Amino acid sequence: MDSVVERLFYGEVDEDQIFPFPVFSEEQREMAKEMTSAFARFGKEGVDGDKMDREAQMPDELIKQLAELGLCGMAVPEEYGGLGLDYTLYSRVFAEIGTVDGSIATMLGAHQSIGYRALLNEGTKEQKDKWLSQLASGEKIAAFCLTEPGAGSDAYSIKTKAVKNSDGSYTISGQKLWITNARLASFYTVFCKTDHEVDGATEEKISCFIVEGDREGVSFGEKENKMGIRASETRAVFFDKVNIPAENLIGVEGKGFKIAMNVLNSGRLSLGAGCAGAMGEILRLATAHATERMQFGRPIAEFGMVQDKLASMASLCYAAESMVYLTTGNMDKGMDNYYFETAACKIFGSESLWRVIDMGMQIAGGTGYMKEYPYERIMRDARINLIFEGTNEILRCFIALSGIRGPSENLRELGKISDISSALKDPVKSLGLLTDFAKGRLGKIVPARTLTRCHPDLEKGAAQFSSMCSSFAIQVENTLIKYGKKIIGHELPQKRIANMVIELYVSLAVLSRTTSILEQDDVSEETREYSISLAKLALKESRQRFISNYKRMTKNFDREVKQVSKTIVAQQGYGLDIIDY
Repeated sequence: MDSVVERLFYGEVDEDQIFPFPVFSEEQREMAKEMTSAFARFGKEGVDGDKMDREAQMPDELIKQLAELGLCGMAVPEEYGGLGLDYTLYSRVFAEIGTVDGSIATMLGAHQSIGYRALLNEGTKEQKDKWLSQLASGEKIAAFCLTEPGAGSDAYSIKTKAVKNSDGSYTISGQKLWITNARLASFYTVFCKTDHEVDGATEEKISCFIVEGDREGVSFGEKENKMGIRASETRAVFFDKVNIPAENLIGVEGKGFKIAMNVLNSGRLSLGAGCAGAMGEILRLATAHATERMQFGRPIAEFGMVQDKLASMASLCYAAESMVYLTTGNMDKGMDNYYFETAACKIFGSESLWRVIDMGMQIAGGTGYMKEYPYERIMRDARINLIFEGTNEILRCFIALSGIRGPSENLRELGKISDISSALKDPVKSLGLLTDFAKGRLGKIVPARTLTRCHPDLEKGAAQFSSMCSSFAIQVENTLIKYGKKIIGHELPQKRIANMVIELYVSLAVLSRTTSILEQDDVSEETREYSISLAKLALKESRQRFISNYKRMTKNFDREVKQVSKTIVAQQGYGLDIIDY
């Protein structure tokens, strides 16, 4: 099944991937209710997030209780003692975890969303038989070891080396940085450089290994003193000539980079789901405060600027949820090329959460700034999500450059001509090529009705989506024609392209979900009216963000940005030391 987001770069939508919006089966619904209710009760009774934050420590007993709830093996098949949850249920549970505590979500996500995900995806039967049951039960906790002091977003520049010995074993030496669950873990998924003979020369490639925590030569740095998610453990992990057997290699030697990217691509989904859950919790807190806080003789919920914040918070939450569950629904149906979607969910979810907690704190006023209330801790916990599992900046580059690859192939023949204007000097030679190109452009300039299965009450939003989708596809072609291969070095247009396609996906998800709600036979009039209003607000806000990025593709201040930035870097600061007041 094709990626929905990838097709948008061509101005195309397969409505069968969008409609109907994925809904839980009765069995899924019961499972979701059971798990989320159990965890919600546990969160209220057994989690003291403020104490964990102050002490920067997660009690061992709490981790044991989380494991007893089945939360350490949610995606592990039942034959290995796990719950065997599909992507949708997995994300729904993570959304609930996100409402309780950021450190718990971080620990559990690092353990299973990425920690042993490579084993789950690529491990042999023997490897799974040996480790999965212990990981699912929480007997062993996992950690994902990729980042190094000199290798963050540029993962291929890692230096940790695995040298193959004559008996087939490997000796690993190197350092990993900012590893969640570092000392807590006893199972490490470690990415190392290995030597490979290619055409008579030695090349380094990345391979993936399992390293057990009790191996001689494994040691740790001091626990990091973090701004947020303080109860989760983060340390450097050192490997000093650590010997591991040949059977600890995951997948094929030299193919570890792809394994790492696949792990992170799926891991971003639970992060997006957790952000959506946290948004809902903040909205509940802010709403309660706004209805109870009296000023000038009435609750502040009646004041326009507070209403504006509450409505925007709700629309962002609705949009993020819609994206996550449209994505999981398609993944459960067999979409294997989901990298665009999970990156979009992570970017939109993490940035929306940051905006929602900012608005929630503003509604709370001075109360929100005090440590005895939850807002400031949620804010500190939330900030890392824009950095985790690929910074939002690098993910925007990934979305843009991966997405334009397909359209660039369509324009490759055209690109053999220096430019369109020179091609027109030889119309006979170029007539067929340019005519086909012009027909394709005309079809996008005069867009067909892209969506035909939206509910009639959403007709305007569907029509606006069609226009936006066509405009985006044209802008992708314009960008390729303008920059050619040099687009790789131009991150500002990349950012806008990524932002636009993310907003298109937001609109699709909202239109699909709302259509599903409105087509229910037993939907109440109150729910119907609220769903329409919420969807229209989410669509309008998304469209505004789309248009802002679209306009800046041609009318921007990129030149000034680059000049000011270069001057700041050259002068190591503001640069205006003497100001005549």
